Amino acid sequence: MHPRGWVWWIGGVALQSFVACPASEGSQDPSSATSPTSAATTSTTSTGDEQPDPTTSTTSTTSSSASPTTTTSTLTSDDPSTSTTDSTADDSIVALQIDPPQLVVTVASGWSFPQQFTVVGLTQDDTPVPVDAQWSLDAPALGTITRHGGAFQASNTAAGSATITAGAAGLEATAQVTVELAGDFPGCPPRPPLTDGEPTPGAFVKVVAPEYQGTGVYHGLYLPPDWQPGRRYPVIVESPCNQYDDFTGKVDDAALGYHLGGCRHFVWLVLPYLENGANLDYGWGDVPATIAYWQTNVARTIEAWGVDSGAVVVAGFSRGAIGTSFIGLHNDGIADAWLGFVMHSHADVVTPLTPDQGAGSAARMERVRGRASWLSWGAAGDGGAANSLKGVDLLGSFGYPVTTLAVPGVGHTDAWLADDAASRQTAQQWLFATVAARPGTHAIRGRVVDGGGQGVADARIASGARVAWTDAHGHYALLGLVPGLREVACTHPELTCSKSQTIDITADHADDVDFVAE
Repeated sequence: MHPRGWVWWIGGVALQSFVACPASEGSQDPSSATSPTSAATTSTTSTGDEQPDPTTSTTSTTSSSASPTTTTSTLTSDDPSTSTTDSTADDSIVALQIDPPQLVVTVASGWSFPQQFTVVGLTQDDTPVPVDAQWSLDAPALGTITRHGGAFQASNTAAGSATITAGAAGLEATAQVTVELAGDFPGCPPRPPLTDGEPTPGAFVKVVAPEYQGTGVYHGLYLPPDWQPGRRYPVIVESPCNQYDDFTGKVDDAALGYHLGGCRHFVWLVLPYLENGANLDYGWGDVPATIAYWQTNVARTIEAWGVDSGAVVVAGFSRGAIGTSFIGLHNDGIADAWLGFVMHSHADVVTPLTPDQGAGSAARMERVRGRASWLSWGAAGDGGAANSLKGVDLLGSFGYPVTTLAVPGVGHTDAWLADDAASRQTAQQWLFATVAARPGTHAIRGRVVDGGGQGVADARIASGARVAWTDAHGHYALLGLVPGLREVACTHPELTCSKSQTIDITADHADDVDFVAE
């Protein structure tokens, strides 16, 4: 399962490490959590990177639910609003047929996967003939569709029905897509224990990076039970809390991200703090080494395990809450990686809890740059509550949006995500809305073509921490980008791409950022 060619090493020795969360989470038999389940959507292709170019249409023709084929009409040359450009004008084609003629897309946990529509021409005797169609969608609020690929991506924020139109050979056909919002907030079974072995759906496994073989450094990776190769998923990146009382300070015993994601669609990655070639169960250790480790292994996880680089949420409890900023916002490079921030019980503010006594906390927290933040704390004697409230004030002073929750009946713990369904639902509402709408960010979309204008598959498009690959028709989408000037580069394993481009997305998304690969 290494689709992009990364070589992953999995630790064969159960090395003790250090974080801080209840050790009792790992008591479940891992065999009960490793059986893959069907995804909640009807999609079969990857997400995020392949989100299509937005197009619109005013076509009102709809397909009949009683017919396995789609309605076809002739485009008249004297109506420029309905004309299409295609290279397959064939007098033998008398109709077009779209498959599927109707499709329901379910958005669950704020997430859905792209859906592929295809079209063929039909001759008088119903023989299918390939056509080069131009696709459009009449309801941009519901999603986008690739103009020359037919890949539909729901917006994940709105429900309703839309008409999809394909035009080719002077004809057009329509299909219906319905987007439904599930609106449920799942709970998880007890978190499986950290084990050695290859990552598989439903398992929490120990990963040793190649450069740390033979050391005490490792991290944890959990693939959701509905994980499938070829799809792209959001990810929660968690760092552990300190060792104290019943909290071990180990990667092994982290649990916040596991329960927050609801064990559906979300990959969960637990990254350590490092010192002297080992995971650190208390304190900050070697900060530059930790920053480098986080950046390297988030990027590797994106490449190897189907993560949407525009839907990476960084999270933590206690030390982990401070670490979302102290490490995760330490400089502009690592700060670019995140879509949202979850800080439970503590925040990076002026406090003796960081090596700089919080002197750089304002500069770090300013790098949130208007993205979504969640700050929570226990309402009953939580020692981290004061710093959480300072964090709310600091982010508010920049004008950044903050969602807060004082979790009733608990002190300094994150166990409420497993035990308190109502509070977990409130947190999941924030998470699911964040990954669906990607607030405070913009997107860059485009296409890579060869010298003849045909789409080029598997080109790699990168901008900062964001990376995407072109689909079979050459389309790509870089999502969740911090607004501003962005350099966008194209590479391909066999072809040479045109030069990188600097794109200004300060005010809005950018479309038609295209490259040529020859």
